[in-house]
Amino acid sequence: MKKKKYYVSVIITNYNKEKYIVETIKSVQSQEYKNFEIIVIDNFSTDNSYKLISKYKRVRLFRNITKKASALNQIKSIEIGLKKSKGNIICLLDGDDIFKKDKLRNIVEYFAKNPYSQAVCDIPLIKDKSQLNEFNYDKKRANNNKIWPTTFPTSSISVKKKYLLDCIKEFQKEKFEFLEIDFRLCCLFSLHKKNYNVLNKNLTYYRQVNDGIMSRYKKFEKNWWIKRSQAFDFFFFIKKKFKKKYTYSLDYFLTKTISKIYNGLK
Repeated sequence: MKKKKYYVSVIITNYNKEKYIVETIKSVQSQEYKNFEIIVIDNFSTDNSYKLISKYKRVRLFRNITKKASALNQIKSIEIGLKKSKGNIICLLDGDDIFKKDKLRNIVEYFAKNPYSQAVCDIPLIKDKSQLNEFNYDKKRANNNKIWPTTFPTSSISVKKKYLLDCIKEFQKEKFEFLEIDFRLCCLFSLHKKNYNVLNKNLTYYRQVNDGIMSRYKKFEKNWWIKRSQAFDFFFFIKKKFKKKYTYSLDYFLTKTISKIYNGLK
């Protein structure tokens, strides 16, 4: 493996992660593989996290000054990070998650052995208070004509820079305001199977927190149904664009009906 060939840009998005951001940054700094840079994009944090990050001399810190809906703001922040990045491999990381110390080494080794691959997801360990569980990856959802594929958490996604830029161009990024980048990428990956793989290793700790993006969508409540409706719309939009077959399920019609009722109550 030629290490000099692969320079990794770790793009961290931060919003009020004062409690976790130091541990997140240190998990990258302690990597076995040393040919990397750390870029942090702050999203209008009102806590002390920006000040904490600014103390790290080797961390390139920027602010996202375009405030939008939370999911769209996340995508915009990653775009900023991409423009500032120097790496040919991008590892995404949320401001409250952690990389295991061999994460970058394993990712670089994967791309070195699979030069035509464009993206890879590792299988994260879910940290929920005192519990630690492996992310449930359902291989049966590879056949995704009826429903979208498994969504791997953002922090477990590693992508070649050019391919990530190409994916973002396909997003219709100003639409589907409830859909984060991890869902959008995993939908595209499912259509580009030759370019994408799942690495059967636990390289990331994904932290479930009460103030995370996903905490806004409690199951069967209003925003959960509206987000689910947008997910169907995005999935079918991508299917049509790439001329792939798809079917409308009972789940689809139920979701659209309930989300319309909620939208009518605005």
